[in-house]
Amino acid sequence: MAILKHIPLLIIPLALTACYEDFYPTIDTEPVLCINSLITSGEPVEVAVTRSWVYNSPSGWHDSRVDDAVVNIFVNGDPQPQGYVAAEGDEIRIVAESPKYGSAEASVVIPAAVPAQVVKIVPETVSTWRDPTQGMVGDVDFNLYVSLSITDDPHSDNFFKLDFTDSTAEESEGDGTDFRYPHHPYTSFRPGEIQYDAEPIFNEHIGVFESVFGDSENMFMFFSDRQFAGKNYTLRINFRNGYYSVNAANYDPALCDCTITLEIATISRSYYDRLLYIWHRDSGALGDMGDFGFAEPIWGYSNVSTGAGVVAARSVSTCTISLGDYLESAFAAAGR
Repeated sequence: MAILKHIPLLIIPLALTACYEDFYPTIDTEPVLCINSLITSGEPVEVAVTRSWVYNSPSGWHDSRVDDAVVNIFVNGDPQPQGYVAAEGDEIRIVAESPKYGSAEASVVIPAAVPAQVVKIVPETVSTWRDPTQGMVGDVDFNLYVSLSITDDPHSDNFFKLDFTDSTAEESEGDGTDFRYPHHPYTSFRPGEIQYDAEPIFNEHIGVFESVFGDSENMFMFFSDRQFAGKNYTLRINFRNGYYSVNAANYDPALCDCTITLEIATISRSYYDRLLYIWHRDSGALGDMGDFGFAEPIWGYSNVSTGAGVVAARSVSTCTISLGDYLESAFAAAGR
């Protein structure tokens, strides 16, 4: 022990590298049915049925298809035809049977969509540029601060996931765009990146242990109602480094008509647990320690009877933000 105390710490990782070698175990296990389905309220139920395979199988995913599987969908206990459109409150049970791989099943309840409303929008101009010699040529760099209020159902434990999409009136990308003057209108718009640290609830699943290792939210914006059960909560959604660019022969305010659609989904517990597993696996300290052999590997999450696959559900509320007036005024001010 006295000798080890005098060994520089940098030597220890080098010594550990000698412990690594390629290992291809023979695992005596039979494949089972795997069910995956993300059911959205208002849309037909779609089910993917495959089979499990050993992780080091050279064929793996390519041979996982199950052609002889029969899938049955039950809603509140009653059988339904393929293409059934899910509704809030439905209890959906999926049963798959295969003569070769046996049977598998899973159930999920479609949660109710949460009421949501944008209560505040604050755009912040970072920089602007405009070519005054042409019709409408220039760009706007900006940050955007949004407050989104949601109302929690007090009668159940709820889980949520936030996403967003963006769109612009005219947008062209890739080969074929003519950047010479004059040409067809060209616009490009991106709201930027969400700053996760601005909304603490995105980090509620990160405990003291993970914080010590510097873990942070960097994949999904998912959370529960444990901090505001039965109350209203206002999400702080901060976009950084957004930009808008336009190149048109003639000035047209309609080209500034850009939007951001916020999607707040109420998700099933199975969906939440799946996202939590992915975060621990890819970003959490336990996942990193397992990769290096300092902890047990994290077991994959499944709510299917065979332990393979996930059946999850969601109901989505949307709020659309129009930035047309702001971008038009910012662009106009750039030419003064």
